[in-house]
Amino acid sequence: MERRENGTWLNWIPLVIMMIFFGGTWIFPLFYHVTERYNSLIIFVCLAGLFFINVDWIARLKSGDAVLYATVAALVIASVNLFIIGSNKGCIFIIADFLLLLYIAPHVRLSAVQYRALALFFFIMYGVWFVHDMEFSYNTNTGATYTVFSLFAALIVLRYYSLKREIMGYFIVLALLRTGTLVFWHLARGAFSALFFFSCFFMLFLILDPAKYRKAYAFLSCFAVFGSLLFVWAYVSLSKTGYNARMPLFYKNVFSGREEIWTEVWNMLKVQPLLGIGSGYELSSFFEYNMHNAMYDILIVHGFIVFAIAAFVIIARLIGMRDHIRRDPYSLIAGSAVFAVFFESFIDMDLMWADYTPILLFLLITLYRPHFRVPDAGRTAAAGLKSESTASGGAV
Repeated sequence: MERRENGTWLNWIPLVIMMIFFGGTWIFPLFYHVTERYNSLIIFVCLAGLFFINVDWIARLKSGDAVLYATVAALVIASVNLFIIGSNKGCIFIIADFLLLLYIAPHVRLSAVQYRALALFFFIMYGVWFVHDMEFSYNTNTGATYTVFSLFAALIVLRYYSLKREIMGYFIVLALLRTGTLVFWHLARGAFSALFFFSCFFMLFLILDPAKYRKAYAFLSCFAVFGSLLFVWAYVSLSKTGYNARMPLFYKNVFSGREEIWTEVWNMLKVQPLLGIGSGYELSSFFEYNMHNAMYDILIVHGFIVFAIAAFVIIARLIGMRDHIRRDPYSLIAGSAVFAVFFESFIDMDLMWADYTPILLFLLITLYRPHFRVPDAGRTAAAGLKSESTASGGAV
């Protein structure tokens, strides 16, 4: 099944800028270190360009688009809060990038050529690191996470060719083995959790159609947001018992510092819970201002009001994915990867880090508007997904 979109040529402008930024970041370490402080701004420009090119925002505001209104409200309130508390203003781009990404995903109208150019680009970007392990040129945790995230995008292309010729499935196995080996070699807990959760969600969605189990899927979508905060509470509470242990396969203890960061910023938030604490503070518990939890970052930096509005936008978009996940093999990969990144970000900020945003955008576009036709050799498997989903009342 293939949807043909009349994508505008103007999309090439933000897409090319994004690819140049992404390619420069992950192939040239010097480029990465020079542009790192501007990455959120660069991505904001690209996402804003895609927004104005693809979204008739005036018409959508007139039609009462609740998600758009919530997105605008969250960003306006967050901006005002930063001025009130006198915080570093640049952090607004982090939440702006994230909410813009979620909003525009269903609306971006790429042509087949534009979509396939993106797919090939991410496949090549993964291939570069597959051939040459460059983690030590960056931060080993960061490099390993990039390898896993770019694998998610590369799997779209690999799956397409494996459906055309079964022997090509060998390269999927090889890519998974190579990526897993790199993750363990660099002892990257976050990257491992992303790969682990991807496997779990892929099997879960393959077995249980979200379109059929709507309440369970809605709970999962809510848990992706509020479960992240619940994890912070449980982690800090357990750390106070004095329990600790060495993690198997990794070099760190279960409690190795995040509990101190989360406790310190929570004590700061209690002073001004509605406004948030902003960013740029020098923490006593860690050498940099890093929440190591995406949802907790929104809450701490911007306060309860902005978090509540952002939670509505996030959950609305996750629930909106429900009827798309089982549409074809590519959507299944993309949907599983998106949830994997959400759950990986219980212990890190990768969900909202601009250097990974282009991959998330590609995965979400794949989920909503795939441009790879299911090859004839794979139609039996695809038909099985379709018939099962249709029988359960789902949309394909």
